[in-house]
Amino acid sequence: MSEFLGPIHYMMYDKIKFQDEITNYLLDGNTEKLDKQIKAVSRESLDTLIDQENIHGWLDSKIDVVENRLAYAIKNSDNAKGKLFEFGKKKAKDKCFDNFNDIFSDLNMYLLDGMPCDNGLSASIDKNGDLFLITNVNCHEKYFKNFVNPEDSLNNTCEGGHSHDHHESFEINTKDFELRVENSPYHLYRYEFLKGYFDESDYQVDLVGGINYRIYKK
Repeated sequence: MSEFLGPIHYMMYDKIKFQDEITNYLLDGNTEKLDKQIKAVSRESLDTLIDQENIHGWLDSKIDVVENRLAYAIKNSDNAKGKLFEFGKKKAKDKCFDNFNDIFSDLNMYLLDGMPCDNGLSASIDKNGDLFLITNVNCHEKYFKNFVNPEDSLNNTCEGGHSHDHHESFEINTKDFELRVENSPYHLYRYEFLKGYFDESDYQVDLVGGINYRIYKK
């Protein structure tokens, strides 16, 4: 990530804030108990909040905040899977499903898998023309096991020299890929969101290997 605040950082913070929207939905807005443990991220403009001397570490720490909160919400929600399905349907309303690029561009604003340089999630088209959302690194498991202190991430850095305008992980590629296999509670819940998202479209989604998703025409 760049040392200069740019479009990709605003995009990342939008993705971060969206996780708190999921948490709020799962808990029916009753977040008082959770807020006492760890407060939600601010909804104010990023440029008024972020430490511009430590952009990567600051954003990484906010990922810890929303991931901790979401793990709590999933564990304490009444019918988490059903609510995630409903929420997925709400987010897909009036959306364009003309092609995979449109689908991934929209979904990418909802799916948070660490920082871009973590390469947590990538998207690729296979030889059959199906879209795969590929989990390269499971960035969520640790939050389901233990509380992660956001302050511990403030010193995290990324030595990639990436543009602050865009990142290749936000694009679909056609490279050959191998799918990892892993049992992951988080990805089962994300699956429900995706099933709801595609429920009224011409597409459907399968969970593959416990942590990856195949999207294809019905």
